[in-house]
Amino acid sequence: MTRMAPKREGLKTSKAAKQVAVVGGGIMGAMTAAHLVEQGAKVTLYDPHLMGTGPGASVDTGRSFRVHYGQDKGLIQMAVRSRVLWENWERELGRPLLHTTGKLLIEEPGDRHARDSWKAMRSLGLRADRMSKGAVSEEWPGLLTGAATVDRMGGVLDPVVILQGLRVWLTSRGVDFKGEAFDVTTTGVECAKGRAAYDSVVLTAGAWTRRWTDVSMEVTRQELVYFDASALGERLQHLPVFSHMESGFYAIPTVKDGRIKVANHHPGIQGHPDGDARQVSEDFEQQARTFLGRYIPELAEAEIARRYVCFYSGTADRDFILDRTSEGMVIGAGFSGHGFKFAPLIGRLLAQLALGLEPEVNLDRFSMKRPALRGARTKIAV
Repeated sequence: MTRMAPKREGLKTSKAAKQVAVVGGGIMGAMTAAHLVEQGAKVTLYDPHLMGTGPGASVDTGRSFRVHYGQDKGLIQMAVRSRVLWENWERELGRPLLHTTGKLLIEEPGDRHARDSWKAMRSLGLRADRMSKGAVSEEWPGLLTGAATVDRMGGVLDPVVILQGLRVWLTSRGVDFKGEAFDVTTTGVECAKGRAAYDSVVLTAGAWTRRWTDVSMEVTRQELVYFDASALGERLQHLPVFSHMESGFYAIPTVKDGRIKVANHHPGIQGHPDGDARQVSEDFEQQARTFLGRYIPELAEAEIARRYVCFYSGTADRDFILDRTSEGMVIGAGFSGHGFKFAPLIGRLLAQLALGLEPEVNLDRFSMKRPALRGARTKIAV
């Protein structure tokens, strides 16, 4: 499926500089702008909020990174490539971005995803282990999961550090940051400062994508609960991200703030960040506590440090949309709660589309016209 260059700087550059607008300054827009700059384009980025702030889906204290995707070797290979690119960006920004802890899949009777992930990863020569209950508790004291599959390439990304670093990097390379986009077309963008024409326009607006183009995706409300995990002491530094496939619940440890985020990856009810009070229900709070306490009993009564609501822009098949409209606007959308980890690669692909270059990954599966976008909604878990 993939046709990937070994290094970020290894791609053929476009012959002439182009004027490109990126609408949406979250992680996808930031990485798209960064690769456009590397290719010599002059970039203008539109967003009503300072990068790394605001109500968008990219703003958080910790995001899961994983390579496992069941039998889907195409996504596994893309995740592996993305991990290399994250390492490149760590060097470029001069700061750690990914805390490698491993990603643990709790195995249950009848659950094939964990075993399929182990088999697929091992067949590709990647680090994955199947562990007994005793082996899990020996490596991570206090974590009582039973049998599990461990993706050794997994870990935790720090969105705040990433976006703040990219904002400085982009500014230093001449990216023009403008405010909210009022009107977006294939050839131009209008904001409070007037209308500007561009050779190409890339739309990476998340939950706001449908303001300007008709895409088959829904926006769903996802509740998050952040528990104080300081009682774990130094053990928190080594604790893996862990998830339970069938229930959809997952836990992400964030060392810098001494917390564990617990949420559910299955699509929630439809909603939108505009006007939402971001209130978490008592019922969900109790479900999150039950999940955490089941696998780390000493945190069963942990204090809640934060409650929040984020929003997934999800497709029916939970795959991304990386395509052009019939008019030629480049669209990056439908990241379905698992796109952040792919951001460096997705930014490259969207930039390549905008510049008329051959994408380094076959994008047929990410077409905005694929029949699966109109099918039944799929559930997946991180």
